[in-house]
Amino acid sequence: MTLFSGAFRERLRNSWVEMRENPARSGLQALGVILGVASVLGGFSISDSQRRRADQLYVRLGGLDKLNVQPNPAVRDGRPTALQTANLGLRSQDAIDGTALDVKKVAGASVVKFARTRVRSAYGDQERQVWGIGGEYLATEGYEITQGRGFSSQDVASGAPVAILGTEAAKVFFPFGDAICQTMRVGDVPVTVVGLLDERVFKFRKSGGNIFRWRNRIIAVPSTLVTRQFEGDAYQRLDRVTFKLHDVDAISAFSKTLSNLLKANHRQQEDFRLDDVAARVRKRQQERDAYDVIFALSGVLSILGGGIVNVNIQMASLKERVREVGVKMAIGAPGREIFKEFLTEALLVSGMGSAVGMLAGVAFSKIITSAIGIPLWMDAKSFLFAFVLATVFGFLFALYPAIKASRLSPMEALRYE
Repeated sequence: MTLFSGAFRERLRNSWVEMRENPARSGLQALGVILGVASVLGGFSISDSQRRRADQLYVRLGGLDKLNVQPNPAVRDGRPTALQTANLGLRSQDAIDGTALDVKKVAGASVVKFARTRVRSAYGDQERQVWGIGGEYLATEGYEITQGRGFSSQDVASGAPVAILGTEAAKVFFPFGDAICQTMRVGDVPVTVVGLLDERVFKFRKSGGNIFRWRNRIIAVPSTLVTRQFEGDAYQRLDRVTFKLHDVDAISAFSKTLSNLLKANHRQQEDFRLDDVAARVRKRQQERDAYDVIFALSGVLSILGGGIVNVNIQMASLKERVREVGVKMAIGAPGREIFKEFLTEALLVSGMGSAVGMLAGVAFSKIITSAIGIPLWMDAKSFLFAFVLATVFGFLFALYPAIKASRLSPMEALRYE
C-alpha cells in the first residue's frame, strides 16, 4: 500500500473535514507548532543575516586569508640594551623572510608605516595621517586603482616622491579637477599624485555610517619615503606587516613557523604579535553558534509545550468522538485504521502549523532585520530543521491519543454518553 493510496487520501479528507468543523480546537493545536517554528526560523535567520553581513565586510577588507604582524613591546623589566634596540621592531626584511618561508603558501606580503604630518595643496591644508605602503599593499588589502597606477617596485625601493589618494582625499586637496599628475606637499616633501583608489562604501546597517570612510581618506606614499623622510628612524621600523596566503587553512601552521622566524630575527625578543583574521572570525562564529543553540532550544521548548497542550486537546477530542469511534469499529474498522486516522489528523495539524509558522518566521525576521538595518538572509537548512522538528514532535505527541483510540472497546464506546 503506497503512501498516497485511496485509504490514505480518505483519512486525509476526513482529517480536513474534522479540522474545518472544529476550527478553534485545531487552531489551538497548531498554535504551539506555529510559535515554535516561527521562533526557530526567526532566530536562525536573524543570526544568519548578521553573520553573512560580517562575512561581506571581511571580504571587502581583503578576505580572511591574512595574517597580520604588529609590533609589541618585548622588554618589560629594565631598559633594553643597545643590541636589543637595534633588533627590536618590524622591518621590511621580516616581510621578505616570511614570504621566503613557503613561497607556495604565501600569495604576497605587504608593509605599512604611518606618519602624522602636514599635507598641503593649492586647495587644502590639513594635518593628516599618511600611509607608507609597499608595492603589494593594495592587492593584499583589497584596494583597486580606478585611475592612474600603483607604486612600482622601483618607487618603493627608491622612496620616490609619489602618492596615491582615496576619493575623499582627492576631493579635499583637488576639488576642481583631476588629481592625477598634480603636486602636493606631504610634510616638506613635494609629491606627485600617480593614482586614485576606488570609492568604498559599506554600511553594516542602513542607518549607520560608512565603515570604509577611513579608506576613502587615505593618502599613501611609498613606505621607504615615510621611514626616511618623516620618521627619522635609523632602523626603518614598520607599523604592520601583512601576509596573504593562498589557503586560509594553512594560516595556523604558517603562523607558528613565522613566529619562530621573527624571534630568531629579533634576537629571541617577542616584540611582535600575530593577528590571525580567520581565527578571530572563527571565535566570533563559535559565539554565534551558541546563540543558534539557544534559538533552537527556545523553539524546541515552545513546540514541546505546544505538544503537551495538543495531547490534552486530542484526549478531550477523543472523549467527544468515542461513539463515532465505536460505530466505525462496530462496522468493521480495525484498531490500526483508527490509529492511522488520529495520527493523520495530528500530522496534518503539524504540517499546516509548520507552514503558517514559516510564514510568521519570515515576517518576523523581515521586521527585525529591517529595524536593525541589515539585509535579510535565510538558509534553507533553517526551514528544513524547523519543519522536521515540528513533524517529529507532532508525531510523537499524537501517538498516545491515537493508541488510546485504537484500543477502545466497540461495545463500551457505543454505550458511552
